[in-house]
Amino acid sequence: MAESGRVIVVGTGPAGAAAAVFLARAGVETLLLETGPKAAPLGITARVRGVTLGRKKPVLGQRQRLTMVGDPNAQLYEVNAPGGLSNQWSCAVPRFSPDDFADAARAGEEQTWPIGYDDLAPWYDRVEPLLHIGGATEGARGLPAGKVERALTLGDDWAPVRREAERRERDVVVMPYAYGGATTLTRAATAFNAFTRLVKPRERAGLLRVQYDSRALRLEWSPSRRRVVAVILHDNKTGAEERLACRGVVLGAGAVGSAQILLQSANADFPNGLGNAHGVLGHYFHDHPLGKLILDLGRPVSVHPATYLTRPSLARSAPLYAAAFMQWSGTAALARSVLAGRPGFLTSIGFSVFGTMAPARDDFIELDPEKPREKGESALRMCLRHPKAATECLEQAKTELVEILNGAGWDARVRSWVIEPPGNSVHYGGTCRMHAKPELGVVDAFCRVHGVPNVAVADSSVFTTGPEKNPVLTAMTLAARAGDHLAEHVKHGDL
Repeated sequence: MAESGRVIVVGTGPAGAAAAVFLARAGVETLLLETGPKAAPLGITARVRGVTLGRKKPVLGQRQRLTMVGDPNAQLYEVNAPGGLSNQWSCAVPRFSPDDFADAARAGEEQTWPIGYDDLAPWYDRVEPLLHIGGATEGARGLPAGKVERALTLGDDWAPVRREAERRERDVVVMPYAYGGATTLTRAATAFNAFTRLVKPRERAGLLRVQYDSRALRLEWSPSRRRVVAVILHDNKTGAEERLACRGVVLGAGAVGSAQILLQSANADFPNGLGNAHGVLGHYFHDHPLGKLILDLGRPVSVHPATYLTRPSLARSAPLYAAAFMQWSGTAALARSVLAGRPGFLTSIGFSVFGTMAPARDDFIELDPEKPREKGESALRMCLRHPKAATECLEQAKTELVEILNGAGWDARVRSWVIEPPGNSVHYGGTCRMHAKPELGVVDAFCRVHGVPNVAVADSSVFTTGPEKNPVLTAMTLAARAGDHLAEHVKHGDL
């Protein structure tokens, strides 16, 4: 078969979509592989001025053919439909901050990213306009300002909370959201489904192609060329395997899917998985420890736009252990406020408390050697545990938030508090981690697999650590940067 000059992107979720957009912009022939069918039901969302009035969404499924060997209560969710997990998320799009990278570095060489905020800032600027963000125009120490389309500000009643938080070296800001100030009706379960918003319009315009019902199984390595020359996939309609020649590959299948494809791509040069010369692939699996908190208040407070209370400064937290608060907003909160006769104001408030965990090598995703492959795909074994320090951090954060609100005169009382099992946040990362040293990472600073120059991994699996923020914007930013970098090498004939 003649060699193709195209780049194949695996996955139409946020990271895969971002990589595809920037590859296509660079003039590279781009083909996306999507496991789900073209006609998969994606739901519907109605939003007015950034407030979701109603939505219908498909059920979020858990991974099948999976054996838990860590915390038996751990959860692993997946969506086999265009847009992937972006059809389930909140649409929160905070940037990582300089402190997030500095926090990793102070934890030691093992946890140090090979890039910093200054490397990503210009790429955040290029990606954020795709998301039509509503948020603050002024940044804070824990949350840099982004390129917002609609400026939003907190109500005056949050001013005393801001002062109390500053005393504890935290910031209180508006949480930025994709389509956060928009009035929109979209055929997706969220205001921003990566397929609906980014891929589908470009597919219709002929700027890229999408091949549906195609589950990528492995990458074909050429020992003579020292690069990948094809993607092998399973056709969900015919049941047959298909070989697609390519010049390069971008994996955007998520922290589980991308690692699984590389592990299934074992060959004579990489017997333990493509790019896995040092046994790192699949390890350092992590997600966000998550607590859900509902508070009753002694006064009605404004609940829109949604508030974000950042992590404390580095001086007030241990390396890689901190937590931040994302206030709940949307349909249910608006309905309750209207029924109470105070539109936009409530006497109760809820938060997702996102913590962090130090990624550990002994948390992992691996192929299960005891079970046969089905349709060319291996079953998996998974170990994911939250360290005691992570749950203690959540407890301390909950207590501190109550103290902050009471210091502001809000008379806060805990109605409900629960710490969710590992995996519940659905913020998986780390299995193809980024590191300057191949002994400690799978990909380099441009998300290129060590030893495999024409394969990039472009999703949260490359996160060296998991800062206490929603990972989608940063995954998209890394993917855009990686796609553009790969495109330059493809166009100049380096690959």
